[in-house]
Amino acid sequence: MTCILIDNSGRSGDVANMTTGEFKEAVFSNGTDDDPARYRVDVKDHKTAGVYGAAVVWIYDNLYVLIDMYIRTFRSQLIPTNSEVQQVFISSNGLSLTSSQVSYSVFRTFQREGVQVKGRICATTIRKSLATGMHTHMPGQKDHLAALAQHKPETQANYYRVHDKVSQTDLGRQAVKNLVSLKTEQDLPEEKQNPDEETEDLKKLFKTELETGAIEERAVREKLTGMKFSTTHSVKAVVIKLWRLREEFMQSVDLPTGQCTSTEKVMEFLESCDANTPESLAVSNSGESSRVWRKFTDKQTCFLLSLTEDMVANNTVKREIVWKRVASDPRSVALGLISGKEDEEEVLKAKQRLNDKVRQEAKKRK
Repeated sequence: MTCILIDNSGRSGDVANMTTGEFKEAVFSNGTDDDPARYRVDVKDHKTAGVYGAAVVWIYDNLYVLIDMYIRTFRSQLIPTNSEVQQVFISSNGLSLTSSQVSYSVFRTFQREGVQVKGRICATTIRKSLATGMHTHMPGQKDHLAALAQHKPETQANYYRVHDKVSQTDLGRQAVKNLVSLKTEQDLPEEKQNPDEETEDLKKLFKTELETGAIEERAVREKLTGMKFSTTHSVKAVVIKLWRLREEFMQSVDLPTGQCTSTEKVMEFLESCDANTPESLAVSNSGESSRVWRKFTDKQTCFLLSLTEDMVANNTVKREIVWKRVASDPRSVALGLISGKEDEEEVLKAKQRLNDKVRQEAKKRK
């Protein structure tokens, strides 16, 4: 959608109202060495249709192929066959997009690419930027942009009353292509860091979080303050990346391969304890300490699920909320879920252990 709006200096309604029928009836135009092949789509439903007729939307052939694939493979999964929604671009619930939703999607595209701006980028921002750039850098081409962008002012409205609207808008398309290809010293982007290097830096910076699974947006934002990551990536993008790295980390953890009897485990534990260790410092029963984890008993599992029944039902299991409910209920200590005396490191491990158990039980119910 962002590419279409930039290439055509169009309104968000042009994209929102484009139908699958109009898309399939697109007229193909051969390209040259300097000008790529393209399709012309006539969108009948748009803001100034009553004055200027259908909006001419140009889509380059490589983008047209991608949209066609989207319609066949992805859009068809979101919308039932008997649906009356004809728009090409739809929401995740199978409804047509509004103009504001299209503009918000454009803003999110720029945000994901690390473009830092004040306010939001929308279709109107793109139209104004192209008009300003055309008047500044290519004043001789500004008349063609008027025909392409379907401008409404009287000074440019005359360009809609030409005999060959297609050729006029095509000239506008070429002008936009040439404009966005211009680069000045101020426009040249800074050299981006290698993605592999970024990943390694993230692993070093968030080593503890990746090991414990304690990845929270607020804490990530604080760590990123003043770093290069904060200017090239949004905090949410970094959080998503960290969760993916966490999954990779868990897959790389080697599971124990050796097997031993319960008696051997007890003897190994006793041998590891110092007989001279004062009683106050000795490791207590596994039911009273989170340092020695045991498999969840049926009673512990039932109790844990009773505390998190609503979250399991709504698929909204949150680690901090699970811990808060467990820690605030005195029965948790009595059942041995926690000891109530965990230090900071043990609390992090207990949170993750309880959260993983709830999610595991939730999956079993599906």
